[in-house]
Amino acid sequence: MHRGRALRRGLVALGLALAGAAAWAALPAPTPEQQAAAAAKAAQAASAAAVEKQQLADSMDHVAQRWRQRAASQGWKVNPPTPVATAATTAGSSGGAQAPGQGNPHSAAGPSGGAASAPALPIRSEKLGTAPASEDVKKPKEGLAR
Repeated sequence: MHRGRALRRGLVALGLALAGAAAWAALPAPTPEQQAAAAAKAAQAASAAAVEKQQLADSMDHVAQRWRQRAASQGWKVNPPTPVATAATTAGSSGGAQAPGQGNPHSAAGPSGGAASAPALPIRSEKLGTAPASEDVKKPKEGLAR
């Protein structure tokens, strides 16, 4: 009884292995027409995403402007809007990601953005063993009995 169950499991495992090998078979390279169609589709998706991003930014600005007007009319304290860098002013940066060297002292590019302008700061960490242990951690306080 157990031998039949083990044989069945073995055959199922063999079948799954063969099916997996067939799935990993090499596919033919795409034709130039397929590559052009994929590039056009990617460009169309990128332009649609840019339009949607601009529409979202406009709607958020509209909502914020409406709130500020309403708050001012009700006597609430209204702070000036915080300036935010747009895609046009941060040419080269992608999405909301920070450019190397922008606000991060441990980035590879350094504070001015040039990779060769300043060497990267080494990361010092007690946990990683790249920094000496803190004095207050290694020395027990005097006068305490254990």
